Amino acid sequence: MIWFAWSIVGLILVVRAIVAFTLPLTGDEAYYWEWSRHLAWGYVDHPPAVAATIALFAAFGQSPGLVRVGFVLCGLVASVALAGCATELTGDRRAGAVAALAMALTPLASLACGQASPDGPYLMFWSLSLWAGARAFHRERTLDWVLLGGALAGVLLSRVLGFALLFGICAYALRPDVRHVWRRGLPLALGVTAVFLAPFLAWNATHQWVTLLFGLVYRHEEIHAFSLGRVVTLIASQAAAYSPGIFIAVLLLAIRPRNAFLAWTALPQLVVVTALALFERVEIHWIFGTLASLCAMLGIAYVQVSHRMKIVWTTICVVPGAILVPAILAVTFAPVPIYQIVNRETGAQLRNGGPFEIMTYSMVAKDAAKLAREHDAIVMTDGYGLSSVMDFDAGVPPVVIGYNWQGRESRGWYPDDQRPLRALFVDKEPLATRPDIEAHLHRACATVADGGVHPYSFGGTTPRAYYFTWCEGLAPDGLAILRWERETRIVSQS
Repeated sequence: MIWFAWSIVGLILVVRAIVAFTLPLTGDEAYYWEWSRHLAWGYVDHPPAVAATIALFAAFGQSPGLVRVGFVLCGLVASVALAGCATELTGDRRAGAVAALAMALTPLASLACGQASPDGPYLMFWSLSLWAGARAFHRERTLDWVLLGGALAGVLLSRVLGFALLFGICAYALRPDVRHVWRRGLPLALGVTAVFLAPFLAWNATHQWVTLLFGLVYRHEEIHAFSLGRVVTLIASQAAAYSPGIFIAVLLLAIRPRNAFLAWTALPQLVVVTALALFERVEIHWIFGTLASLCAMLGIAYVQVSHRMKIVWTTICVVPGAILVPAILAVTFAPVPIYQIVNRETGAQLRNGGPFEIMTYSMVAKDAAKLAREHDAIVMTDGYGLSSVMDFDAGVPPVVIGYNWQGRESRGWYPDDQRPLRALFVDKEPLATRPDIEAHLHRACATVADGGVHPYSFGGTTPRAYYFTWCEGLAPDGLAILRWERETRIVSQS
């Protein structure tokens, strides 16, 4: 059982690495890569762990694989840490192997640990916190409390939602049987966490607490009517993302926990996200931490059930993974033949901006860079992802206009006082459908001219169209106008 589980975990790790070194970067990944070139203790929409993870491998060169390799390793560390936690709590290595296998088989975990995103380090540090926490509460050794504090800091430096784990561990420590740790090692752990977290908090204090405000308020400003249906939809999408068999198993464990420590680390985040879903749209990866804790609990439950239930669980959990791994390999190495088969058998056409869009980024980036050099112009977009991926693929300095919250991060990378005379605006939609952008272009530019439609196709798939617009005679304060900063100043002064 143990060797089988770890063989599957190893196979999935290899698949993640292959995919990481094969596919081009997405817009979000390129944006995080830009962060790694401008290291700071905080950013508009996330803490700094994602940028630091990319920066660790920057000295080895620039390629999609090197951007992602740190996150592949995060997945490996997370699996080992979950196994260590379950083994520590049971004394049975089978529990650890099952916990690692459960996490490895979830499709969304392969995305988190196969691409550059905050979820990779978040999942790794959460899993390390579980392992260190299990050891600290059980053995009460100073080193384990120090490691717990460092791992908790890593969680909080990965995602704002990491505070749910900090709350859960402190709440668990209020139980009568472990309350004595407040007089022993837990204050040490919290002190270590505070030391590592202090630079992030200091950065936010000097930047209007932007990371916390965006994560807790501005990311989801729109409040919807109360809806149980939204919760049902969320659960269904989570089941698909985390693999139905595994999700059902861990959901049952959330209702009837097998371990108090893991329950307190899992349930606060699950309760908060579910409550939020009653009033607003939430994202499926928000319960990643909960999933890690419940996967460790699943390992514990597995060694306690009957032989028949072991067979049932193995079937419903392993079979989807056995289908998923070959499917990922097929789509990665033969995307065009797969597309042609689907098109021939079903008649389905990929929409403009669909899965093959990332294959066209390097094409539009090289064309835009060439035109910009020929006309002594800068290249502008109103999308932080597209702007960053053009920089990664063609060395185009990222100039982001518009009012997008995340895009504000890049304004310091190309400040308003650069004052170029000419700019090429690249967009994924026709300018005629963007009246706000069009109005600002006419305010900021002496002349606005159509640069044409530029379609790009990958292997015969549906072409992805990009729309070019020339801005001639950019005013001295043109970039400030195009970045909506003039409106902000007027409002603040009135």
